Amino acid sequence: MLIGDVQAYVSYLFEEHWQADLAYHDLDHTRLVVKRTQEIASNFRLDDLQEFILFSAAWFHDTGQLTGPPAGHEHRSVRLMEEFLSDKGIAPDIISAIGRCILSTSIPHSPSNILEEIICDADTYNLGNEEFLITDAKVAREMQKRADVDLSHWDKETLAFLSAHRFFTPYCKSMLSQGKQNNIHLVRERIKNKSGQTP
Repeated sequence: MLIGDVQAYVSYLFEEHWQADLAYHDLDHTRLVVKRTQEIASNFRLDDLQEFILFSAAWFHDTGQLTGPPAGHEHRSVRLMEEFLSDKGIAPDIISAIGRCILSTSIPHSPSNILEEIICDADTYNLGNEEFLITDAKVAREMQKRADVDLSHWDKETLAFLSAHRFFTPYCKSMLSQGKQNNIHLVRERIKNKSGQTP
């Protein structure tokens, strides 16, 4: 279908609306989420339509970060996707399915089907691997600039987020759960070293 057009349009949006404050939610992050989506999806037998829905959602899922504050960006991402794909003649039911995938990436996650589970896991893949400490620092920097977040309690909030998070697909549960536990341990140690207390 039109996945090449989707990729080109989303890349254009990020280049046209580039913001220095987007330390984490930039085009590189989107490309990585698409790559992780492909990796996870390869473990399932998806048909062409399912793949179009899934990869369109992966490309568009953070475009709303370009047009407003972090809060509510998923809904803005859906609107950008709807405008683009409606003009391309994509059927309303397909557009709705893509929209539901995008909205499923809202925290806390509550995916209702395998496509939504895949994109949720792709979007938080970094929580379970060695990229986490780097991405966590980028998210902190971005939230401080864009949402005026007080970083004095960032590590404790990160620990709570990691502890509450879960992977949904069997692939990510198998591949990333131990890595996430390692990252939880690292954050606990960071808090302990800063405060001299066990969190």
